[in-house]
Amino acid sequence: MQLLRLAQGLRQAGRHRDWRALQRLDVDVGAALRDWAPSVAPSELERKALTALGEAHAEARQLCRDEMQSLEQTLNQMREGRERWSAYAAHGGQQLEDQS
Repeated sequence: MQLLRLAQGLRQAGRHRDWRALQRLDVDVGAALRDWAPSVAPSELERKALTALGEAHAEARQLCRDEMQSLEQTLNQMREGRERWSAYAAHGGQQLEDQS
């Protein structure tokens, strides 16, 4: 079933931190859910597939949030490092001028 394949794809892309694949799969999930319109109440298999897809999608969203936090921390550390190096360069430059 397509929904189960999408759930599996989301989990696999998440495990590999393949952000482009996650993005494509997110679009595919949206399209699949728009196209999926059962004429009767969903079967047990369909309900299980929807549950699995929902769980996989929630996991993927959490992975994305975690990655964003990690990138934010890295950028903050880089900014702090740049500020320290700028201060060091400014101070070192002043020492060179004083020695002249």
